Amino acid sequence: MLIDYKNCVELIRACHGITPKKILHIGAHTGEEAGPYQANGAEQVIWFEANESLIPALQAHLQTVPLNQQIIPAALWDSDTKLKFKITNNPQSSSFFDLEDHAKFYPQITVSEEREIQAYRLESLLDATPRQVMFSDFEFINIDTQGAELAILKGMGKYLSQPSVKAIYLEINRQELYKEIPLVDEIDAFLQPHHFYRIKSKWTTEGWGDAIYLRSNES
Repeated sequence: MLIDYKNCVELIRACHGITPKKILHIGAHTGEEAGPYQANGAEQVIWFEANESLIPALQAHLQTVPLNQQIIPAALWDSDTKLKFKITNNPQSSSFFDLEDHAKFYPQITVSEEREIQAYRLESLLDATPRQVMFSDFEFINIDTQGAELAILKGMGKYLSQPSVKAIYLEINRQELYKEIPLVDEIDAFLQPHHFYRIKSKWTTEGWGDAIYLRSNES
């Protein structure tokens, strides 16, 4: 996270007077954020990870952090469909989108494998009976999915607008690091009718960055 999670919690407290206890993290990688989550008041975390080869390392790391946690080895999207997942030699750069400017900024990172995987709307999973997800009243959402952020937000359906959600942390782009990915202005425009506003951004020199969106108190 380019914006320190402690700083995120401070912003949420200032706006909403709460410390997030329940976190939804999509694009887990190996769970590097678990320690900061626990150190700043989180109690429960659901981790989604689409790359099944990362699951053993994710499990091993999360066992070292005293949180109530669930790993869901699945991809999220705006529909229940099969997608081609491009796995790179640096797993953090794997994406459903083809490399574009990413290849210019990081020429050492290349696609090593393409794998067809099943993706789901989060709303579909949360509405399923019996429910396989341990909670749905998450307060903080973190999405780090190399261009899939907007599709995942759309796939949340009614759960994006539920009152419990106070903040959303996203990887954002102002250049097409991957072909035809949504850029930050499009994400801003989608979230504003849901009463989420980008209040802090931190950019890299490679055209991508991170942002935190807070729910308006007027919503």
